[in-house]
Amino acid sequence: MTLRVETVKRWQLELHSAQDWLQYEVGVDGCFVVKIQCALCSKHKAKIKGLRNFSPAFVNGVEGNSLKKDNVKKHFQSEMHQKASALEKLAGSTPDLPSAMTQTIEESHFNRLFDIAYTVAKLEMPLAKFKVLAKLELRHGVDLGQTPITEQKCREYIDYIGRTTKIELVQAIQEAPYFSVVVDSSSDSGMTEKGMIYVLYVDRTGLPCMRFFGFRELDRLHPECLRRTVLDAFLEEGVDLEGKLVGYMADGGTIRADITELLREDMPYLVSLSCVSHHLEMAVKKVFYGTAFDSVNEMFSVLAKLYWTCHSQIEELRALAQIMQEVDSKPQQANGTRWVQHRQRASRALLQAYPAVICSLANMSTQTALPKEKAIFQECLKSLRSLNFVLHLLFFSEILEPIGKLSSSLQNSNVDLVYTASLVEKFYGTLERLSRGVPQGTLGEVFEDAVKDPQMVYFSGTRLHCGAETTQAFRERLPVYVAAVSECFLPRFGALHQMEPLRCLKILETELWPDDPDELENYGNAELQAFSRHFAKLLALNRVDITKLLEEWEQFKQYRAESLASMSSQQIWQNILSRERARFPNLQHVIHILHCFPVSSVVLEWGYTAVSRLKAESRGRISIHTLEYLTRIAVEGPEPDVFDPQAAVSLYCFEHMGFFIESAVKRTSLSTFSGDESSPPRKKTGFNPVECVSD
Repeated sequence: MTLRVETVKRWQLELHSAQDWLQYEVGVDGCFVVKIQCALCSKHKAKIKGLRNFSPAFVNGVEGNSLKKDNVKKHFQSEMHQKASALEKLAGSTPDLPSAMTQTIEESHFNRLFDIAYTVAKLEMPLAKFKVLAKLELRHGVDLGQTPITEQKCREYIDYIGRTTKIELVQAIQEAPYFSVVVDSSSDSGMTEKGMIYVLYVDRTGLPCMRFFGFRELDRLHPECLRRTVLDAFLEEGVDLEGKLVGYMADGGTIRADITELLREDMPYLVSLSCVSHHLEMAVKKVFYGTAFDSVNEMFSVLAKLYWTCHSQIEELRALAQIMQEVDSKPQQANGTRWVQHRQRASRALLQAYPAVICSLANMSTQTALPKEKAIFQECLKSLRSLNFVLHLLFFSEILEPIGKLSSSLQNSNVDLVYTASLVEKFYGTLERLSRGVPQGTLGEVFEDAVKDPQMVYFSGTRLHCGAETTQAFRERLPVYVAAVSECFLPRFGALHQMEPLRCLKILETELWPDDPDELENYGNAELQAFSRHFAKLLALNRVDITKLLEEWEQFKQYRAESLASMSSQQIWQNILSRERARFPNLQHVIHILHCFPVSSVVLEWGYTAVSRLKAESRGRISIHTLEYLTRIAVEGPEPDVFDPQAAVSLYCFEHMGFFIESAVKRTSLSTFSGDESSPPRKKTGFNPVECVSD
C-alpha cells in the first residue's frame, strides 16, 4: 500500500492536533510511509501492557496493508491509547495530588455515590431517582462530599461501572480457549436495527457461561454487513475470533441475514444452529388456529372459568372423583405465556377428570333453575360427549406432550443438547407414525372402536355421540394436522439429531457410559474420530495432537472408572477443565469445544425483555453505550447489597482526579451487619486501574 507522508500528517491533525503522538518511518524514496507507530503507547508500554485489551500492534509499529486511517482512528479511540495520553499529561506536569487522607475521604464519597447509582440501575428505576435517593442519604447524615448530585452524574457513574464490567468480561473471553457467539436483532422506536451479542464460553471454574457482550447498530440486514459488524465488535475489544470461535447462532431478524456461509469461508468447522426455541410456542399456536382444535381450546376456557370461580363446584367435582375412584383432578387454566405447556397441562387434566366432569355437569344441568346456565351446561355436555371432540382432545394431548418436553428443555440458559436431540428424534418418529394414520394408546383404541361400531363408542365409561362421517373425516384430517406440525418444526430443528458434531456430545454423559469393561473399551472412539475430522482445522490452530488425543481418551476412561466413578458428569468435566488440564492437555480441548455448542437463545429473550423495560419513557433518550451498561447491570449484575464499586471508583478517580486508590480495606455485604459472622466477603467485579498502570 502506498501512503504519502502528507496523508499521515493530516490524520494526526484531524485526530489530535495538539499532541505529536503519531510517528512514522519513511521509505528510501522519501515520499511514502512504510511504518506507523504510536509514540505515547511506546513510551508508556510498561504501564499499560497490563490492560485487558492491550495490543502491541501500534507499540511495535504497523506496516503493509494495516496502514489505514481506520486502523489509526481505532487505535486513537482505544482504551490503551487514552490511558497513555493520561499518563503523558501527568508526566508533563506536577499536579497537586491530594494527600493520602484526602484520597481516602474522596474514595468513601464516591463509593457511596456509585452504590446509589448502581442500585438505581439494578432496580431499573428512572435515573432521576438518583437525586432523590442521594438527598435521602444526606438527610440521614451520610457524607457524600461536594460532587454535584444530578441525573447526569448518575449516568456517568453507571458508565464507569459498565466499562469495568465489560473489561472483566473481555478478559474472561480472552482467557477462554474457545467460545461461541449468539446474535439477535431488534428495532427500537426510531426503527434503528440493533444487534444484541452474547458469548458462550467456559469460565475459570469449568462451567459453561452465557454472558451479554454488547449492542451494535446495523445499517441493514445483509450477510456481509452483519459479518463485519460481528467481527468488528470483537476486534475492537482485542478479541480475535480465529482459532477460538466454535459456533454461531442467529435469532430474530438476523435469521434472514445469516452469515454462516461467509464465516465458514475461513472457519469451515463452525457449528451453526438456528435457535430452535425461537417463537416455538407461537408457531405451534398458529398451526392449530382456525381448526377443530379451537373448540377444544374454548372448552378449556369454559371449564376453567366454571370451576375456578366457584368453590362449591370444585368441592362437588372432588367428591364425585372420590366416589367414582378417579384421579382427584380439576380443569386447568389454559392461558399463559407458554402456550404449549398450558394447553398440555389443560388437556392432561381434562382427560384425567373427564368422568367426574361429565357427572358434575349433568348434576348442575338438572339442579339449576336458570335457563341460561342450563343451556351452558347442556352445551358443554354435548361437546364433551362428541366423538369428534374426544378424538381431537386425545390427538391434542398426544402431540403436545413431546412438544411440551422440547419447549421445557429449551427454556434454560444451559440446554442439554443430547437430551434435546433425543426428544427431536422421538418426536419425528411420532409424526411419521401419525402421518401414516396409525394412532396408538387411548387415541388408537377409541379410533378402532369407532371404526368397528360408530354407535357403540365409549370413553372413560361415557358413551360418545358420533355421525357416520366423523371417523372418516378425522382420518382424512390427521395427515393434514401432522404435515402442519412438521412444517413448523423442520425449519427450526431440521436434522438436529443427525448432525455429526452433536453426536459426540454423548461422551459428556458419563452416567450413561457402559459398565462392562469390554464395551467401555471402544466407547466414544468413533464419535471422537468424527469430531476430530470435523474440527481438524480448529484443533490444528490450537496445536492439538490427534494421535495423543485418542491415547488420552483411553487413559481418561480408565481414570474415570478408577477415581471419578462417584462424581457426576458436571463435576467430572468441571474438574478436568479447571484443575486437571495439564493431565489431559489434548482432550481438554475437545471438552471445551463441546461445552461451547450454542442451541438456545432464550437468554437473549430475557435480555430484550429487560431492554424494553429500560427504554421506558421515564428514562428518556439514552445512548447505546448507556443502554448496554444498564442492560448488563439489570440482567447479570449482583444484587445491590453485594455489589463492590471499588473497581469503577478506582477508574473514575484515575481519569478525573489523577490519583490511584489503593484501599487495603475490603467492603463487606449487608449480611455482615445481620449477625452472620461467616458471611463471605463481596466478590469483586471489574478491574483495578492500579494493576494496569503501576510499575
